[in-house]
Amino acid sequence: MDFVTGGTGIVGAHVIDALLSQGREVRALLRKGSDASIVKRILKHYHADGAERFERIQWIEGDLFDADVLREALHGVEHVYHCAALVSFDPRDGRELHAINVTGTANVVDAALEAGVRRLCHVSSTAAIGGGMDGGSGDETKPFVQDKHSSAYAISKAQAELEVHRGIAEGLEAVMVNPCVVIGPGTAGRSSMTMIERIRKGTRFFPAGSNAVVDARDVATAMTRLITEGANGERYLLIGENLPYRKLFTLIAASAGRPAPTLLLPKWALELGWRAETLRTLLGGRPLITPHTAGTASRARCYDGSKVERLLGMRFRHAEEAVANVASFLWRQ
Repeated sequence: MDFVTGGTGIVGAHVIDALLSQGREVRALLRKGSDASIVKRILKHYHADGAERFERIQWIEGDLFDADVLREALHGVEHVYHCAALVSFDPRDGRELHAINVTGTANVVDAALEAGVRRLCHVSSTAAIGGGMDGGSGDETKPFVQDKHSSAYAISKAQAELEVHRGIAEGLEAVMVNPCVVIGPGTAGRSSMTMIERIRKGTRFFPAGSNAVVDARDVATAMTRLITEGANGERYLLIGENLPYRKLFTLIAASAGRPAPTLLLPKWALELGWRAETLRTLLGGRPLITPHTAGTASRARCYDGSKVERLLGMRFRHAEEAVANVASFLWRQ
C-alpha cells in the first residue's frame, strides 16, 4: 500500500498513475470539496482502461492539518509520496505557503514516523537548490541561500526540506526530489497549465531568461524508483531540459497552431506589469505577474540533473515531448 498527498496535482496524479501501472494499491488524500475527476481524465488519457484504474484508488478525505486523518491514512502503508504543496509567488500568500508547505510537511513526517512507514519521498523544488542562477549550474550539493530575491515559495520549500531532515534524524527513511517546471496534463489554471493555456491563446512576447522543464511522466517514474533505489537523506534534481523561455514559448505556441512569439519583453515592461497587476488586484483576484516573477523572468537558470540519470540510467524527455503530451491531452477534452 502506498499513500499519496496532493494526488489531484500534476505530480501527484502522475505518481498515482505510475503506482497503479506497477500493480500497487494506492491510497490518496483528498481535501474536502476537491474534485478528483482530473485524475480520472489523466488516467483515461494514458490508458484505455483508465476509468477502471481510477476505481482502484482509495480516497481519504482530509487535509495535512488533521492528525487523526493522517494517522488513519497511513495505517498499513509502506511508502509515502508527499506531493502536496502550494505554488504561489503572490506576496499575499506568505502565511499560507508556510502553513501548507512547511507545517503540512512536518505533519506528514510526524505521521510517517508514528506509523512506521518504510520510506517517504518528498517533492521539493529547484527553488530550494542553490547555484543555478545567472551563469551558474545548480546541483544537489549547493544549499539554498536566502537573499532579497528569494520568494516566499522558495523559502517555504527549503524549510520543508529541513522538516524531512528532522524526520530522518528521528528515524525516518526518506529521499527528496527537486523537479524544475513540471509539464504535464493537469487541472486548468493550476501550476504549469496556467502558463501553457495563456501561451496557447497567443502571445507575441517572450522574456529574456531561461529555466528547466521536466515531463511529469519522468518525475513519476523517477520518484517510484527512488523510493527504493535512492539513498536515505539524499535529494535528486529532476531535469528534462534547460532552455530559454523563447524556445519553450515557441514550442507551446506551435502545439496550438499559433505563431512563435518574436518580441523580447524588456525588464522595464515586466516591472510596469507587476505594478499594474498589484493595482488591478487590490480588491481581489490573482495577479498575472508578481514582483518575484517579474524579477526572475529575465534571469538565466540552469540545473544539472546528471546525479539521478547516473543512478537510475534514465533518459529524461525533452520539452518538445512534454508539451506535445499536454497538447494531446487538451485536444481530447
